[in-house]
Amino acid sequence: MLSPCKSASSETPSLNRKNCANVAAYILNIIFTYGVGTAGFLGTPTNGDLSDKYQTIVTPNADAFRIWIVIFMFQLLFTVVQLLPKFRATSMVQNGVSYWYCLVCAMQIGWTFTFAYEIIPASLAFMLALYGSLMTLLYSQYYAESDNILWEFWLLRFPFALHGGWITAASALNVNVQAVASSAPADIQLALAIVCLAVLHAISVWVLFYLQRPNWTIACVLAWAFGYIYQELASPNNLIIETFTLQTINGVRYAAFAVGAIIIPVQLAIRVAMLARPQFNPYRTAAADHSDNATQESSETKALPPAVDEGVVVTGATREEEVTKDEDVVDMA
Repeated sequence: MLSPCKSASSETPSLNRKNCANVAAYILNIIFTYGVGTAGFLGTPTNGDLSDKYQTIVTPNADAFRIWIVIFMFQLLFTVVQLLPKFRATSMVQNGVSYWYCLVCAMQIGWTFTFAYEIIPASLAFMLALYGSLMTLLYSQYYAESDNILWEFWLLRFPFALHGGWITAASALNVNVQAVASSAPADIQLALAIVCLAVLHAISVWVLFYLQRPNWTIACVLAWAFGYIYQELASPNNLIIETFTLQTINGVRYAAFAVGAIIIPVQLAIRVAMLARPQFNPYRTAAADHSDNATQESSETKALPPAVDEGVVVTGATREEEVTKDEDVVDMA
């Protein structure tokens, strides 16, 4: 019995709408976020000016916002590599990121404009929508098919985890900005700040211990935010001094230090130590599954029948049939 041997296709995957949309979203996002929010191209106050105007007791020091440089650098890296043949058709890009990054950028542009024009309730709505979009993107990537390699993490996943961590803290900050813009009394502002700090800490616990594969990045970014809240309250601006007593300011300051410099790092250390136990180490399981799949594919390849010239395979059954036919011919003779 003769059967053709089909060679595997080596066609390079082509770019599609999702790849191109990611490029357009990044370009528009950086133009409007920097142009309007940082440079004030439209003559509106910059984000720094408005941060001082609506200062809250949980506003981080200005140096904390330099994290945007890292966020945009890594998202630029993602935007470029997701165009390359090696990554453009991967599940992490097509199913994980999909069109969610476009929505993320749209919500961030919306926040930039509404905050620049001091429409604070609308800016809060855009910020919460931005947070929801980023969390949905991270959720999609969490369940997307993964190669479980470092390159995939740093190029395709880390840029959004970093962004998501910072927007988590920024969402809490924007809630407090709304209270300041509404001229809420000091006790309400303090209560709201305490609740927001507690929620941020709860999120750090959730991403480290509830998720099977911990999101280390978000926890580290939250520790970063807490640290800069502590630094800012060391020399608060006049609005904070006029609103709160020195004891209240120092109380929030020391609480931020405790969470950012002690509690979250201890949580990170505990979660790392837990990796020593196989039941708490998802990376060992993923590596084993990847190895098993590779072994299975290798076995299947070895089991294939040998190929001969002209792309034809001669099976064992074919040999036996030919021998049988030869014997019949001899008998008939």
